[in-house]
Amino acid sequence: MIARLVPLLFLTAGFSVVQTFAPAAAAEDWAYWRGPEGTGVSRETGLIDDWNPGYGDAEAKNLLWTSEVGGRATPAIFDGRAYLNTRTEADVRKPDELIDARQMTLCWDMETGKELWRDEFPVAQTDIPSNRVGWASPTVDEETGNVFVHTVDGGLICYSPKGERLWEVQMYELLGHISGYGGRTTTPLIDEDRVIVSFIANADYALGAPPPKQRFYAFDVRTGDVLWASTPGGPAEDTIYTNPVVAVIGGVRQIISGNADGGIWSIASRTGEPLWGYRMSKRGLNASPVVGPDGLVYITHGEDNIDTTEGGLGRVQCLDPTLGTDELASGDLTDNPKASVWRENGTKAGYTGAVLQDDMLYVVTDLGKLNAYDAQTGERLWAFTIGTVGKGSPVWADGKIYVMENAGRVWILKPSREGCEVLSEVVLEADTVSGPDETTASPAISDGRILLVARDRSYCIGKPDAAKTMVEIPALPVEAAAEGPPAAIRIVPALVSLKPGDTREFEVRAYNATGQFLKTVSDAKFSVTKPFDGLSVDKMTAKVEGGPSLPADGVITATLGDLSSAAQVRFYPPLPWKYDFNDVPTEGRASFPAWVGAAGKFQAVEKGGSTALLMAGGEKALGKPSFDVWVGPPTLTDYIVQADFMVEGRRRLASVGVTNEKYSLISKANRLRLEIQSWQAHLRLQADMKYEMEPGKWYTLKMAVDQTAPSDADPDGSAVVKGKIWPRGEEEPAEWTLTVEDPHPTPSGAAGIYAYRLADSYLDNFAVLPAE
Repeated sequence: MIARLVPLLFLTAGFSVVQTFAPAAAAEDWAYWRGPEGTGVSRETGLIDDWNPGYGDAEAKNLLWTSEVGGRATPAIFDGRAYLNTRTEADVRKPDELIDARQMTLCWDMETGKELWRDEFPVAQTDIPSNRVGWASPTVDEETGNVFVHTVDGGLICYSPKGERLWEVQMYELLGHISGYGGRTTTPLIDEDRVIVSFIANADYALGAPPPKQRFYAFDVRTGDVLWASTPGGPAEDTIYTNPVVAVIGGVRQIISGNADGGIWSIASRTGEPLWGYRMSKRGLNASPVVGPDGLVYITHGEDNIDTTEGGLGRVQCLDPTLGTDELASGDLTDNPKASVWRENGTKAGYTGAVLQDDMLYVVTDLGKLNAYDAQTGERLWAFTIGTVGKGSPVWADGKIYVMENAGRVWILKPSREGCEVLSEVVLEADTVSGPDETTASPAISDGRILLVARDRSYCIGKPDAAKTMVEIPALPVEAAAEGPPAAIRIVPALVSLKPGDTREFEVRAYNATGQFLKTVSDAKFSVTKPFDGLSVDKMTAKVEGGPSLPADGVITATLGDLSSAAQVRFYPPLPWKYDFNDVPTEGRASFPAWVGAAGKFQAVEKGGSTALLMAGGEKALGKPSFDVWVGPPTLTDYIVQADFMVEGRRRLASVGVTNEKYSLISKANRLRLEIQSWQAHLRLQADMKYEMEPGKWYTLKMAVDQTAPSDADPDGSAVVKGKIWPRGEEEPAEWTLTVEDPHPTPSGAAGIYAYRLADSYLDNFAVLPAE
């Protein structure tokens, strides 16, 4: 049974009118992190009031099944199956298990707890530790049953219900996705035919542009094609894990989310066009918003307020983006007094999503309090202590609140305006350490069963005879009529990669002033607005004939009257790709076509009679000290990457290296080490040796990966990762300096450049070559 809103298209005079509805009754699934309505509310009844996990000699009660697999993310439940994004069971603290430590997507039978399938794959090119792997929750497309997972290292994977990979996008290498601090990653949101993912990105910025920002990307749920990108806020203050919600306010369908710039922002759901925003915090927002049926928006944070120190850190706030009218306002509403309905300063609530039910707002604070507010006035009605640290978001169901506190406490509470009654308190026991387990997830409810995920185990609780239920699922408010002339167009896909001789057809979609789809345009004019040799467009089809010898990028623009929309075309010719940088201007920051994440990282300088790229270090470095730059598509395989490096300095020296298929060969000059690695936080795969890279002297690094294809005897296949280093100008050594075998390989990946800029370092003669 489909529970999400379904678009119906009625053709009239060449235009489409969009009407949305929800089924009057449906089996309740938990397809998104905050449930069927995105609010943390379940409309099921007959749920349990208490339970016992049966530790020691205690008798289990209302415990349906347990799993020895735990995690930190909320599971998704759909059509009798539960899905979890988490890490494998291998213990990174044990040397003999470290090589097997990976991330995985897992599927259970919701009735029995039987594991139906799992997909295990490496964690690569990130410094996120194992205990933060699996931060984002899975999301299910209720129309197809397909499952979407945002991995800890920037992948977006679409699975069939049976666990087949239908498509995937490596967003690190394709879009400049930046690794979140400590694992912070956002949960995918599905609305109609779009899966929307947000993250901090450093791609697509012009020279001299501000620091990276939070970007929202919409992908086609069927193919993974990029539909549009949106950047509604200012420079990022943090990496964040706020999750978006879909709402209709003032007749406008929109996506509302906290932002890395410390504000809350809204964008049009179908186009990504920024609508309105409100700035709150001096740090990025992690808590997620909740929207009431009256269009009021509730949001919290736990950092410094931008406008006052009164009351202390944090805020709970109710916003009205219509400013008391029937129409949605636009732009930055921070200084408009009509935008704020009420606020309470000094409440640190930086982690969890709030729950709105029966005109009461429930908020879990960072310090382990459950606060209840009158949703209209902001009056705090009561506060109940659930523990010491609040990170899991509460869920309201059947007149009860189910909430987990960070130190393993699971509460079932019966709230009212006067207070809350404790129905059950259970402390989950840890498996990996003594004491309580750790809980950061939220409960997920479906068909009378409640699934609780803790760090070390997962528990399904409920009545043993619980039956499948049918519940009323209210529709979103009615959108304004889909009428009026086109006010925006979008060319799709918005990003394509081509090889010589490839063609790609585009289409153009028109939308009205409220972001509603009107029609697919057949009379738009196409042109090449950023050319490279061989790129042409005929009507709606782009083609590359011949093309340059190095990767390039161009832009195809579609126009309809005064409206326009652009798509980026990346071109990748056959190998070899050789860069000596002698033709790069030495004024300003250097840029290179189709290099992802390179903006602001390099400056061409004269060095030793030729031109090299300076990677400025120390206080001169732009952005964080470490960076990766990607050259080539994420599907690249069977190649050699080579480059010359030099470091400068005395007590502090840079680390520099190259990346091949998500493995890195790094010279750590400060530590006098040469190292192969793939997961910086735990060095799951590592080979290293002592090697002194003398300051002021050039060295050549070279790297290759030999893949062995998977087979029935070896389902993962294997890879032999090889690296060598030698002083530039000397004869290349015949043997590889370092070699290591990976029994769980990454099958492909773009070529890359790595630097950790404690001081200045230089790059020259970068090349991606065919395998020998």
